[in-house]
Amino acid sequence: MDGILTQGTTAPVGNTSTANETTEAGTEPLPTGNMPTATTIYDIQMGLVAEGTTVTLEGVIVVSPVQNDSSAVIVQDPMGGPYSALYLYLFDEVLMGVPLAPGDELTITGEYSEFFDSSQLTIAGVADVQITGSAEIPAPLDVSAAEIVAGVDSAEQYEGVPVCLTDVTTTDATNQFGDFHVDDGAAVSNFFLFGTDDFLQVLPGTEFARLCGPLLYSFEEYKVAPRSGMDYDGSVLGCADAAPLTTISEVQQQMFAVGDLVRLEDVVVTTPWETDQEVFWAQDPAGGMYSGIAVYLPRAEGFAPVPGDVVSLCGSYEEFFEQSQIQLASASDLVAGPSGPVPMPEPVTADDAVTEPWEGVLVRIDGPTVTTETDMFGEWTVDDVLRLTPEFFSMGWPMPMVDETFTSLTGVVVFSFDNYKLAPRDMADIVP
Repeated sequence: MDGILTQGTTAPVGNTSTANETTEAGTEPLPTGNMPTATTIYDIQMGLVAEGTTVTLEGVIVVSPVQNDSSAVIVQDPMGGPYSALYLYLFDEVLMGVPLAPGDELTITGEYSEFFDSSQLTIAGVADVQITGSAEIPAPLDVSAAEIVAGVDSAEQYEGVPVCLTDVTTTDATNQFGDFHVDDGAAVSNFFLFGTDDFLQVLPGTEFARLCGPLLYSFEEYKVAPRSGMDYDGSVLGCADAAPLTTISEVQQQMFAVGDLVRLEDVVVTTPWETDQEVFWAQDPAGGMYSGIAVYLPRAEGFAPVPGDVVSLCGSYEEFFEQSQIQLASASDLVAGPSGPVPMPEPVTADDAVTEPWEGVLVRIDGPTVTTETDMFGEWTVDDVLRLTPEFFSMGWPMPMVDETFTSLTGVVVFSFDNYKLAPRDMADIVP
């Protein structure tokens, strides 16, 4: 199906009832069938409708913008309240053929399913959506952060329903998927705000007097998803005002907790900007163990890092799939200084390079021998322990034979898929 989850997308919220369960009153769920069955969102969310049933909903109201990347929109019964909203997944012809907007009143026909534990109605054809008028959008429900955390019994009743949190403070920075957290572990998603000026790039300590939006479910979390800048009222805390000045070495030696803000001055860029992951690597000028780290730089507007650039930056320390990195909230948290020489690579053995002290550091391996053939990811191993990865190569990556020896291999030590790996930056780093 077209609704496969990807990074940066959000699946609909899920109802954990199944087609074999009965209701509290002992009524059997509506049977699966091809003929549309008239029902309500409340019946669906309460488990009175079997998965796979084709249903018709009348008089529901569009309460969110259309999220084009995920082919999604939220609708709600006009009376509002718990169990009153539902995620619609729209086939491409519906997405392109029916211009939906908040406030549209609809009659819709679609197939109910639980997609990754989230209730949704799949709308397959243009004829399955009729705009019958316009209506006032129900007001969001006031809830506490503790009520909407995954695993709390109260959370599921708000699936898809627009809710409002008041007087909450962020506890981490916006991550690569557009998510962050506030008090009591409640999650917030930029699902409807990607690509807009209202996108929320926050740091720990940002205070919101009001934070509203439909409650969606993805990756085992309920998430408040603001629909526009009208759904929140807060002041973003400047990173440089809140973060202590430190060094990469201190960060890498765990003098800070994950999520802490840190400020680095005059560190040296050692790699190009890896555009697929929006990451580059930087290093303390003195070099040595623990001196390098990855830096996540979203949408590097006006600045493309190159080796030798001296930069000052501010962001949160994170472990992204166990790789240490400084996560910047925006390009404005990086200040570029003059360019200079790249630190000399540290001479280490292949055995040294696969240890934590050298993660993120520019290193050189002298005289390594290839010990495995190139695998399906383009990676090969030297000296039985160290993988070489084409992190910065789009073409021209060598695929050597087993027992081939190199004069030297230089690169930054990265960590991915449970392995330390050497990532040469260009062909000059690979000396045959």
